[in-house]
Amino acid sequence: MPECLICGKENEDCLCNVCRAETNIKSLCMKVITYEPGSGVDPLWEEICSKLDKSYHFRSIAFALSSDLPTPIKEYIRVLSFAGEGANIPKNCRPWFYDVYAKIGDDRSLSIEEKHRLDGIALGAYYMDYEYEAAERIAQKLLAAQDVPNQAVCNMGEFFTATRRYELSAKVLQKALTRFDGDEAAERRLTYAADKNHNQHEKALAGKQEYLPNPNENRDETRRRYISFLSSIGIEATLPKPSLKSTKIPKDKYPAPVEHREADFDSFVAFDLETTGFTDTDSIIEIGAVKVIGGVVQETAEFTFQELVFPMDHKRVSPQITALTGITDEEVRKARPINEVFPDFMRFVGDSILVGFNCMSFDSRFMTRAGRYTNIIITNPYFDVMHYASAFKYKLGYLSSRVALGELAYTLNIQNPRAHRALADALTTARVFLKLKGSDTAPVSVSVDDLLSDLDEW
Repeated sequence: MPECLICGKENEDCLCNVCRAETNIKSLCMKVITYEPGSGVDPLWEEICSKLDKSYHFRSIAFALSSDLPTPIKEYIRVLSFAGEGANIPKNCRPWFYDVYAKIGDDRSLSIEEKHRLDGIALGAYYMDYEYEAAERIAQKLLAAQDVPNQAVCNMGEFFTATRRYELSAKVLQKALTRFDGDEAAERRLTYAADKNHNQHEKALAGKQEYLPNPNENRDETRRRYISFLSSIGIEATLPKPSLKSTKIPKDKYPAPVEHREADFDSFVAFDLETTGFTDTDSIIEIGAVKVIGGVVQETAEFTFQELVFPMDHKRVSPQITALTGITDEEVRKARPINEVFPDFMRFVGDSILVGFNCMSFDSRFMTRAGRYTNIIITNPYFDVMHYASAFKYKLGYLSSRVALGELAYTLNIQNPRAHRALADALTTARVFLKLKGSDTAPVSVSVDDLLSDLDEW
């Protein structure tokens, strides 16, 4: 039976009658929507979250709570219960949202901030549905407004980036970063959008292919409308010329991955892949890598690589992978395909050793497939940190035959706040390898406590 959100007593509704009479429902709804499961701020709410299939479903409680609120506050709360703090409506809910937005978007009983928040959500929805003209009208409205919520600014910045107005996006996002200085959640969102804009701008300056919409249906027509829209705002752009599909290298003609087994190097590229699943028929959806030079992890943009990838064969990102990585199918549909991303990645790698975790059994298979389909022969040797770590497992207290990256990083006191994202896991792999390598001379008879104490000093 559900618990009351306030007192915790079992109740058929999410509020008992006593607490309902004493609670500001709108305020409670906003707290539910903005609550971060796993933060530990509210033990009762953490317990409720633990009983849900997905912890982020907690914010949907606000949808039910809003039933007693008057229009348009009820509809506003329900929109936010779907959008959450990210201010983006799931695709299957957008027809409903457009109807609600048309009815309450200009309602006088909503505050200016609430209207701007709705505008930001609408901007994101129209942009993701490739309705550029509708998105542009809202973007210009927000551009002229004051005190726009950070979520709406993020959507505005991403829209300007996608429509190749990089300097305008940078200006809008930088101004917002100054205004929201000290708000960690807002700074995190705005910084992500600003970094994405910077990377896209760098690609444009380097003459690389810029963003093009990549929907599953009506792609050619959508792209033509996109180019027409860019022309209407004074940006010259043309569709890339169709290129002949290169003949893939036959599987039996492609060299097998080579494993380097000695830890006799200090410079390398640590990498990781995220994929649509875990079988040979799945596809890469993200590549992340970092260069290590002379035993020092280089974390600046020049020495890191991270990019989402449109899956080969139009593979779908499963809900399980989204739950694990946070990468949605909708996001990768906007990404460049592997034949564009992989050559850039291999240029980044150069002739370096490729260091991965479980890469010989997993990542190298996907690398080989990418190499075959892009006509790139991978001659770089692989070094598998999982194999290397097996020599240390008894010293570290592991009795199982294999060790997970997250478990090993935790033991070595290495933080990975974005586990299961390619760049974060690549960084963690590099740090785990360097820390183990630094302890390579430790005697076999050393105790677990002594070894961990020594490792922590590094």
